Amino acid sequence: MLIGREFLAVNCAIIFWLLALIAWFFNVPSLAYLSGACTLSSFITHIKLNQANHMFKKNKSADVSPVTSPTSLPGEEKEPIGAKKQDATVVASNVCFEGNIASNGHVYIYGSLKGNIEAAEGLIKIIHGGLVEGNINCRELIIDGSVVGQCSSQSLEIAENGHVVGTIAYHTLAIKKGGKFSGQAEILPAETKKNNTYSLAPQPAASGDTAKSAEKNDKKKPA
Repeated sequence: MLIGREFLAVNCAIIFWLLALIAWFFNVPSLAYLSGACTLSSFITHIKLNQANHMFKKNKSADVSPVTSPTSLPGEEKEPIGAKKQDATVVASNVCFEGNIASNGHVYIYGSLKGNIEAAEGLIKIIHGGLVEGNINCRELIIDGSVVGQCSSQSLEIAENGHVVGTIAYHTLAIKKGGKFSGQAEILPAETKKNNTYSLAPQPAASGDTAKSAEKNDKKKPA
């Protein structure tokens, strides 16, 4: 006897075959023929079930495709993050940083900074709760925290929670309701372009002056 559900039909066939032998031995032909027919049908059933299981496993393995991670081609390189997005310098909250910051991008101050910030072409934003004790020079400055020092920016905005103590220099200034400023303020001079074009054309002399100089020369000649 075989063990397993897949061998159930085979076991039934063996039982029917033994029953057919016993019936034939005791001279019961009808029972022997019936047992033989059952034995044959059991074997056929077993063959059909094996074929069905084989096809089911084959289809299941075909449906499940392996997941592969994308691989880069030999000549292909990933772009760095900095190439897509402008770099930003961040002083996080609950951080006290001492030193100067020079950046080509944007600067965001959430914590405390004791030092100068230089970002001539970038944006500097002092977030609510942030503190800067030092000088600031940038293209655009937004103050929603506190600044003690000199601020120089083309565009300067003191937001609702902003507080500035010191000197500010700007092209454009906006102080929102709630913003505070104490100190000196000055407007930066407008940038002027010098005209270095000179005229090379000769200046003709006046006709009246030419005639008078000719008469004087005639009088000076001897007779």
